[in-house]
Amino acid sequence: MKFRNYLQTIDGVAIYPLIGLLIFAALFVGLVWYLVRMDKKTIQNISNIPLEDGTIRRGLSTVLLLLISAAAFAQEEPKKAGNQELVNYLIISLLGLVIIAIVVILVQVLMLLRKISTPQKAEAESKEDLRGDSAPFLSDRWWQRWTGFGVQLQDEQRILIQGHDYDGIHELDNRMPPWLAFLFQGTIAFALIYLLIYHVFDVGDLPMAELAKETQIVDAKKAAFLEKASAKINENSVTLLADAKAIEEGKAIFTANCVACHAADGGGTVGPNLTDEYWLHGGGIKNIFKTLKYGVPEKGMISWEKQLNPLKMQQVASYVISLKGTKPAVPKAPQGEIYKEAAVTDSTIAAK
Repeated sequence: MKFRNYLQTIDGVAIYPLIGLLIFAALFVGLVWYLVRMDKKTIQNISNIPLEDGTIRRGLSTVLLLLISAAAFAQEEPKKAGNQELVNYLIISLLGLVIIAIVVILVQVLMLLRKISTPQKAEAESKEDLRGDSAPFLSDRWWQRWTGFGVQLQDEQRILIQGHDYDGIHELDNRMPPWLAFLFQGTIAFALIYLLIYHVFDVGDLPMAELAKETQIVDAKKAAFLEKASAKINENSVTLLADAKAIEEGKAIFTANCVACHAADGGGTVGPNLTDEYWLHGGGIKNIFKTLKYGVPEKGMISWEKQLNPLKMQQVASYVISLKGTKPAVPKAPQGEIYKEAAVTDSTIAAK
């Protein structure tokens, strides 16, 4: 299925290209209006801007951001269809990337216009830096201060640490970059909020409590799945279970319900011996399952269809078959006929 077919399944998808068209139109009209109003002096100032002032770096960053957003549009179409909510989120995310890219471009244009319109501010900003004054927001000096490079090379003498000269390497008394200081302060604030939420007011769950809740959810889902899967098991589709866990569960059910008639070791009391090769109603997983399900009322064997679900009856039948060849303490005399599996058996061993 093509990507356009996915788009057709989204409610109100027509609004997304309309929003993109409006953004493009606004940006295009703004650029055209700016070019129309540009005079020769401004054009001359643009041509005289040096290439080593960071413009290339910022331009490359902008181009890289645009390439990343374009690569997001070029992603492979999803392998599975029908997840309309995921497609909606994908469209919104791509639209957000485009908006962010446009905002970055506009910020770069504003910074460039600021430099062109007021070239005399460079000297004033240098003087402000020497005095320690704050730089205007989104200016070059503000960005340098934010990243920790608030002093020009020609002004480094004022923060030079005297006497710290090792092999021509001088040490400067630079302050911690603001972004790093804010990050450190943010970790302290986060720790306080975490302490209040999880240890003082008990609003959130600690890892062990969260694990316990998730375990309960997983167990409930597992039980629902097994219940649904066991509904498909009958005397024609039942298979022999061979894993130890299933046999142990079958043994537990047998101990709770069957020992009164068949003894704890399967040797038999009122009911027949389950450890020999003789069977009254047929051996094998399908015959035993059928006997458990429907019972033999005339001989006192009740039907377990309403007490045990098909999966539990499968586990009990598998456990009974595992008793073959064991040595019970007081075995009952053989009853019925010898049962042997055919060369090509209908029962298959299934390890769950």
